Amino acid sequence: MRVFSRKRLKRTKVIIAPTYKVEQTLRGYKIENEIAVVPSGISLDQHKKRLAPEERSKRRNELGISDDKKVLINLGRLGNEKNIDELITFFAKACEKRDDLRFLIVGGGPAKEALEKHAEKLGVADKVIFTGMVPPTEVQNYYQLGDLFVGASTSETQGLTYVEASACGLPLLCRKDLCLMGVLFEGENGYEYTCEQEFLEYLDKIANSSEWRTAASKKGEEISELFDKTHFGDSVEALYNKSIK
Repeated sequence: MRVFSRKRLKRTKVIIAPTYKVEQTLRGYKIENEIAVVPSGISLDQHKKRLAPEERSKRRNELGISDDKKVLINLGRLGNEKNIDELITFFAKACEKRDDLRFLIVGGGPAKEALEKHAEKLGVADKVIFTGMVPPTEVQNYYQLGDLFVGASTSETQGLTYVEASACGLPLLCRKDLCLMGVLFEGENGYEYTCEQEFLEYLDKIANSSEWRTAASKKGEEISELFDKTHFGDSVEALYNKSIK
């Protein structure tokens, strides 16, 4: 990859990288060209739609989640590289002190069966809900069933699910990673953790403050706008014009 990237990119005026993490990777390949970080544009229209409170409550109840529960949600492919077993482990630890938590895991993948067994082994199988694959048109509705989006992957190059979750109004609690630069602003729309203790402390802080969650929700929605496809188009067009001149 290093040889190929250097060979293909050596004549370029500007390289577009979707995140600072990708920029750092390219610098690690000894690529010295100018690199502009322009987040990949995604359509956020569907993620701006909101479920009516009655519909949200109904959908949660159908999954066995009562209105008084705080719901952690992770959405995406269930692969080992996503590190979801860590989230289940930390969730189980949190459940030792509080009974108002539920963990909604949306998606399918090769790690699903092992994760279900992991939850059972830790004694939280009744509090961890696996939905399996859901239709793309329903994704935004599942995000909105949660109160907090959690992620533990360090293999992401862009982390678009974090952007989608923010657009749906969810605060973030994620393992510290470069892909979160520009997406998660510490204490404003979420927190980054590096160990179990930090995860548990931040979870308590978020779960115990509805006022903070409301403010974080609005901040996340504002941040997500920077990743809208229209903003991406404008940014790339401006970059092209600058390069031409």
